[in-house]
Amino acid sequence: MNLGDVLQNHVLLTGLASWILAQALKIPIDVIQNRHWNWALFFAAGGMPSSHSALVTSTAAAVGLQYGFENPLFGVAMALAMIV
Repeated sequence: MNLGDVLQNHVLLTGLASWILAQALKIPIDVIQNRHWNWALFFAAGGMPSSHSALVTSTAAAVGLQYGFENPLFGVAMALAMIV
């Protein structure tokens, strides 16, 4: 297994893209609320939108779409999403 194999994992890439998008959206939302740029929010945990929730829900959805919603992998991913 090499890095190229990991970068072809569509479930992982979906989760990471959702996490990055949620983190990036924190900055313009904060600008609208507080009228100043706080770039450190990209690396901050917590707050809205929740990057943790975005990561696990998009990963669960991607597992269901790729492997089928009847697959036990989707059940595990959904259980994790419900906990988070």
